[in-house]
Amino acid sequence: MQIPHDKSHLIHGVPPIRLVRFLPVIALVLLLALSAKATTYYVTVNDFGFSPATLTIEVGDTVVWENADDLFSHSTTSTLSFSNPNYWNGLLVNLGDTFGQTFNNVGGFNYLDQLGSGSGTITVILPVPPLILLGAPRQVGSQFLFDASGLTAGKVNVLQASTNLTSWVSIATNVAETTSMTFTNSTALPRRLFRVLQLP
Repeated sequence: MQIPHDKSHLIHGVPPIRLVRFLPVIALVLLLALSAKATTYYVTVNDFGFSPATLTIEVGDTVVWENADDLFSHSTTSTLSFSNPNYWNGLLVNLGDTFGQTFNNVGGFNYLDQLGSGSGTITVILPVPPLILLGAPRQVGSQFLFDASGLTAGKVNVLQASTNLTSWVSIATNVAETTSMTFTNSTALPRRLFRVLQLP
């Protein structure tokens, strides 16, 4: 399986790099910082305002507003300019009407009810990657064994190797059955850096 050489995950949202030295092997833990699954959050609005009025969500998550007022119409309207790509305006005329907005950019997004009272704020942050640890390798015969923990069962994990932190080669791909698994690599190969990527 060929993995694209995308270096964007080396810049943002990656836990501190931890190097482990063992004979001719250096193990390097990196993680693909992508959210495994987007979440939907719900906000109600009535004559008393929005509930909850503030939310912190991750990039890719969706907020759904619902009119919980059986007498009055409401709206969820961004305070950004109409020309801003992050602008939204949802009209909630009747009891039970909903409007959803997916947030794909990091930032703070204020909004208000143009037909009633109340305002709110959506704070969008980068997903927090799970902490995957790649333990110090141990030699068994002609193989090095790498124990990885903090995995998500059912997710595909890839062990990659590099000699320069620029070009990476996939050397093992497995689906985690539990939260830990062991990767193997030959001891006959030269000194290399290793990372474990969990695919979305």
